[in-house]
Amino acid sequence: MDDKLTAASLLLLALIGLGACDERTAEPLPVPPAAGPVNPDAGVTAYRCVDGQTIVAGYPDRTTAVVTYEDHAYTLKLAPADSGARYTGYGLQWWVKDRRAALAGLKPGEERASDPGLTCVAEAAGSAKPARRGGAGAI
Repeated sequence: MDDKLTAASLLLLALIGLGACDERTAEPLPVPPAAGPVNPDAGVTAYRCVDGQTIVAGYPDRTTAVVTYEDHAYTLKLAPADSGARYTGYGLQWWVKDRRAALAGLKPGEERASDPGLTCVAEAAGSAKPARRGGAGAI
């Protein structure tokens, strides 16, 4: 008798489980927002550097700078600064104040770059082009 009760219980549970899969009772999935840019106003700025290269920097939020240098994009995070905004990561330091900026390499153990780096000045709006590979730089 116990085997018949166990078999009946399992059959009942299976039927209840199948009923839960009925599409007519399932909640509709949320509709995703319309496709578009992730951040249409990322504050992208092109900087012309003293060696002739252009560095492009986007600022998707208050704590992040995405710096494109020599065909690579580096996502840097906000770090303490005496003035302006300083971002670090991947062994790099990107320091921006007004229209001026500098990209420098961080030596092992450094929190702030001891080398002044490659100095740059913001170009006019709409001139954002990534840095060309092969130019001289301080990094």
